[in-house]
Amino acid sequence: MDLPPVPTSVTSMITSGKLPSEFTAFFTPAGELTDVADWSDIASAVEAYLPTAGVDEHVRGALALAGAYGWLHPLDEGADPDEMDEDSDRAIALLQKAEAHGIDEDEIHELWSYAEDVGSRAAELNDYLAERDAYVAKHGATPRGRLDAKLGQAHELYSAGDRAAAIVLFREVAEIDPWVSEFSGCFDRIDIGWCHLLYDAAQVEGPEAARKIWQEARVHHRAARFPLTMHAWPLVEMLLGTGVPDIIEVIIREWVDDSIQDGRGEAPVTEDESRVFELAMAELEGSPHH
Repeated sequence: MDLPPVPTSVTSMITSGKLPSEFTAFFTPAGELTDVADWSDIASAVEAYLPTAGVDEHVRGALALAGAYGWLHPLDEGADPDEMDEDSDRAIALLQKAEAHGIDEDEIHELWSYAEDVGSRAAELNDYLAERDAYVAKHGATPRGRLDAKLGQAHELYSAGDRAAAIVLFREVAEIDPWVSEFSGCFDRIDIGWCHLLYDAAQVEGPEAARKIWQEARVHHRAARFPLTMHAWPLVEMLLGTGVPDIIEVIIREWVDDSIQDGRGEAPVTEDESRVFELAMAELEGSPHH
């Protein structure tokens, strides 16, 4: 849920000339924040100001609404869950004051919903952090950390010439179920496992072995494509010259489809991607398959 815009009552108060002098340094005459102000400063100032004597009743409600917005504004960019919980509670308390001092319920509703959503997200994040800490206490690392360690060990073994041991580890990572396991948020690491199995098969055992791994990976990924978009060009480069132009062609075609769908266009944009693309096109043009 996105943070609603600054409420109309707040902008009207700021530009009306009725803004208390204690707050004028926060805003430009047009109602924008000055370069030295932020909404959390305003929220703190509102909380300190409202209990004082002599507050104009005509602006009390709008000030409370401004303070509520101020407590919620930085939370739009993410925050510590305890901070999210505390600040959403402070915002709701100010929204209650705003409503009690004449601000229409319709104007408060969106901010109130957002504050409650922030509180719910804070509770969910706290639960997640508690589960993560318990997991790390039991396993010594997060799920992603465990896979990174295993992939790192596999890379070292492969570089040292112990292909058999490395392949065992790459396959252990690759065959993790990305949909129903504790590693469900680590799809990119699982993808890396398959990329290395495919590269090894193409380099060591030949095109037919590579095509077998390719089919295994495609079936294993089920609802997602293999390879993931982020790994497409590195994998294409690894497969150049290994006799699998048919696989390379599919990877490039699907990358282009994804790129067009995401609005990036159909051609690689980085220098490295363009280099690999040109090499791949040259290989495909000279391929009997193509």
